[in-house]
Amino acid sequence: MRNIEMKMLLIHIFTLISISSGARILGVIPTPSFSHQTVFWPIWKELSLRGHNVTVITTDPMNNPYLRNLTEINIQESYTIWRPLYESVKSANNPILINERLQSIFQTISKFVLTHTEVAALLQNETVFDLVMVEAQYPELLIFGEIYECPTVMLRSLDAFSETHEAMGNSIHPIMNPDLNVPHFRELDFKARLISTTYYWYQQLLGFPRYMSKRNKIIREYFGNDAPDIRQMLDKVSLLFLNIHPALHGVRLTGPNTIQFGGSVHIRDPQPLPKDLKTYLDTAAEGVVYFSLGSNVLSANLKASQFDAIIQALGELPYKVLWKYELDDIPHKPQNIKFFKWFPQQDVLRHPNIRAFVTQGGLQSLEEAIYCHVPVVVLPFATDQQQNAKKVEYKQIGKVIYHKSSGINKVELKNAIIEVIENTSYRENMKILAELLTDEPMSGVEKVIWWTEYVIRHKGAKHLRNPSLDVPFYQYFMLDIIAFWTVTFILLLLLVVVACQITNPFLSSAIGCMKCKKE
Repeated sequence: MRNIEMKMLLIHIFTLISISSGARILGVIPTPSFSHQTVFWPIWKELSLRGHNVTVITTDPMNNPYLRNLTEINIQESYTIWRPLYESVKSANNPILINERLQSIFQTISKFVLTHTEVAALLQNETVFDLVMVEAQYPELLIFGEIYECPTVMLRSLDAFSETHEAMGNSIHPIMNPDLNVPHFRELDFKARLISTTYYWYQQLLGFPRYMSKRNKIIREYFGNDAPDIRQMLDKVSLLFLNIHPALHGVRLTGPNTIQFGGSVHIRDPQPLPKDLKTYLDTAAEGVVYFSLGSNVLSANLKASQFDAIIQALGELPYKVLWKYELDDIPHKPQNIKFFKWFPQQDVLRHPNIRAFVTQGGLQSLEEAIYCHVPVVVLPFATDQQQNAKKVEYKQIGKVIYHKSSGINKVELKNAIIEVIENTSYRENMKILAELLTDEPMSGVEKVIWWTEYVIRHKGAKHLRNPSLDVPFYQYFMLDIIAFWTVTFILLLLLVVVACQITNPFLSSAIGCMKCKKE
């Protein structure tokens, strides 16, 4: 008996090993944004090194020849779609308008993916996958899970939109957790609460249903009228991976099917700086201010008024400046500013002579600044950058210039930079926040890998699904119970009133008789 039990145990162990080390995984990450892609690079690398056969649809392939189990389908051409459309998002101030333009971009990118020759070839061959991982803002691409009849998970390089949280059964309270497009965070005043709540109800009643309808049309267009509804596919999603951390993003009520892996997942080991850059930083005894607007907001696309205000502010600083600027033709260069088209940003921020980081407020840039204990000055332009700016203020790790309505003021920018450098509390708060983000039982990558293999082992994770998703709206909010007791109370009240009206004449007569007898 003991031998049989031992044999069964060994079979079980070897089965788990074979599943965890040889699964076939498809990753679908179509957003043409370098920062969206690099967050997932360590995940694809680790899955590949663990023996999984990973195929990724991506705009920014790693092209690492040592990762022999990794196949990358390059859809980099979609950048030609993304960049001009993203400019329209930057010009929008209204959260509703921002979301509508973003949804239009996502739909256009989805169509591009589904018509891409290599993706079409993938669908036509006989490849079989054990798991499909889809970027959450493209729920229509969960169709890959239907095609391959395998579990699906969703993932994001930042927080998810409210509709994604709702699909997983997570809290979407507009005051406690404003949507990613709403530029507010914690301790909302009345105006902010009004904006967030209005946006929430607009999305619930009009925005989200219209968005889902358009996404379903894409599915029908490419896969026929028998294709499943997106809501049906969302119901089957096993897990949602989010590159967020409660120490920075705040606490949200989520179920066990939502895994937060953020903080420093894309932070790599230090690399030597280019010689000229290293010399510039090493010799900057007065300190250096690093200026970069990331990969989506290009300095080269700044308006003339914005560029003039920024270069004047930086030129008047008593520090050296490194500025990521994408063009060669730069008018009136101040002596203290050195321009580069590209920086190894993490290694620059690690240098001890960096005093402050002027950033657009993208999440990956913000995480790198926190990790390297560099205080920030944020110039938010679009999407989550405005909410990230509010988090910077709330955590007191930097200053924010809200320039979209009033423009960039030279004096305000200059004073903000000097403030975060000279007031050491900003850097100290960065250190405290960095400790909270990195004090974890396992790294973000390890967390994603463990849960990914968990889904593969168990062929899904239906048991982690929030039961509230299967309860009708009226039952979840107890509307039928409230209606029952309301009607019961009203009927009892009416019964009392009618009883009083019926008995009142008799009571009046009886009282009158009693008075007569006494007289």
